Amino acid sequence: MKKILFAIMLLAVTLYGANVKKVKDEIDHVALAALLFKDGHTQRADEELKKVDIEDKTIDFIRFYTLKALIATKDNLYKEANNYFLKAIEVGQEDKSIFLYMAQNEFKMQKYENTIEYLQKAGEIAEQKASTYALRAESYWRLQKREKALGVLAQAIEKFKNDYSFVKQRFNYYMSLELYQSAAEDAAFYINNAVLDEKNAIRFVMALKKAKEIERAIKFAEELNLRFNQSVELKVLLAHLYIEKGMIQAAADFFDKASIRDENFTKESAEMYRRAKKFVLSLYKNSQLLDTKEKLKQRVAIYLEYGEFEKIAVSRSALQRSSLLEDENIRYALAYAYYMIKDFDACEKELKKITNSNLFQKASELRKNIQKCKNDGWECDI
Repeated sequence: MKKILFAIMLLAVTLYGANVKKVKDEIDHVALAALLFKDGHTQRADEELKKVDIEDKTIDFIRFYTLKALIATKDNLYKEANNYFLKAIEVGQEDKSIFLYMAQNEFKMQKYENTIEYLQKAGEIAEQKASTYALRAESYWRLQKREKALGVLAQAIEKFKNDYSFVKQRFNYYMSLELYQSAAEDAAFYINNAVLDEKNAIRFVMALKKAKEIERAIKFAEELNLRFNQSVELKVLLAHLYIEKGMIQAAADFFDKASIRDENFTKESAEMYRRAKKFVLSLYKNSQLLDTKEKLKQRVAIYLEYGEFEKIAVSRSALQRSSLLEDENIRYALAYAYYMIKDFDACEKELKKITNSNLFQKASELRKNIQKCKNDGWECDI
């Protein structure tokens, strides 16, 4: 009885093992890998492909090598990916869209001739995709084939009339070639037609500024400032553009507007108003500074420009407390203020503490003038 029971159990185990082997043999690892890859499980898909018996002639090798190529592409293994794509072609892959993947992989490996070659092999598929024109143009550009790059973009602009990214790409090329008139025309076209964000708007203006096309940069920046009226960066950019043009008052006004939204530009606003000789406005902006030391330092410069020498003189204690007198430029400004209010003894005390070689000559001149004022009042320069 025991022998019979043992035999039955052994048969059951044998049959179970045979069924398990049959189930395992029936699993289509390539099909499962395709599903996993489609659902974004790249690593699991790769693991399934490793289980494939490549000696099995019934395997769908077109699908197998294509999947291996796509997984390698996802893993940034571009050379390996393109080798798998080539194997897929060897075993019968006829879908030309794989040439687009290969072109992108070659571009990432900086093999621009190969990029162009694979785009050409993609044929009609590449012709219908806007992104391939940008890729082809950039490949020609990096191969120093400027005219071909611009020619591709001209075709793209004509073919994809509502895709303004090509205009932006050509703008950048024109700027590199110092073709500023053409660049300005593309910039104007883009600004007037594309859905423009603040970041790209600033890029256009910055490019023109870098090219020293200040007038055009200001024109665009003024238009864009109306569109992005909350933008601090555009206001600051306009301020710098007006500084380059020598329009200090306009620069001060834009720094002032920027400082309303960002207090970090309050100091610049006060400084520009000082340079524009708008001393009341300069002092008003200076009063808004939160950093006491910076406020006092700037105020000395404003008073000096404004001719309020008494106010500098009475600030000595504050300057001492703030350690600003350690800056010999500030100490010289204080000495000069004493000189201008004819407190020569106080002036001399400050001048004696100056050791900076750049200020020493100025201090010597001031001492000579003090001596003149003491000896002959009519020769005094004050």
